[in-house]
Amino acid sequence: MTPNAQTRETDVLVIGAGPAGAAAGYWCATRGLDTMMLEKKHFPREKTCGDGLTPRAVKQLNDMGLGDSLAKFHRYEGLRATAHGKALELHWPSHPIYPQHGYVVRRRELDQMVAFNAERAGATLLQGHEATTPILENGRLVGATVTDKDNETTFDVRAKYVVIADGANSRFGRALGTSRTREW
Repeated sequence: MTPNAQTRETDVLVIGAGPAGAAAGYWCATRGLDTMMLEKKHFPREKTCGDGLTPRAVKQLNDMGLGDSLAKFHRYEGLRATAHGKALELHWPSHPIYPQHGYVVRRRELDQMVAFNAERAGATLLQGHEATTPILENGRLVGATVTDKDNETTFDVRAKYVVIADGANSRFGRALGTSRTREW
């Protein structure tokens, strides 16, 4: 890798721009915080994960202004379990703030939709960029060394706040000493 001495500064550094990271980026940007989101791949990208959005997720996406974008996807009213020729259907319960429906949205589409929405809200989205090494000061996480995977350069990003949202197998989290419990 060719080192790049440039250091960038931001209020909030979000590592991972999947739905959780992009939602964090959206809310920080709408609150006026200078926000940078890093995503190691380019959108659209495939992601192995369930595609069902619960009423709670639908509310969050509605709150971020994405309700109209969801309308084109398959809407469902509850859950169905089938076994041994029998089916059990459970409708979503009535709730004061959550809708009584969910949607089926492929992660390829959902992740891009939420990330680009955060970008429209003012967050900077760097695709093809991976946070590789934590920057610590007095035991406090203050940023990351970032690799631009397209041109193989690196640079540092320093931030007041760092959100680690790079998934269940978080490389960045492991670099900080966390581990994943595989009991569940």
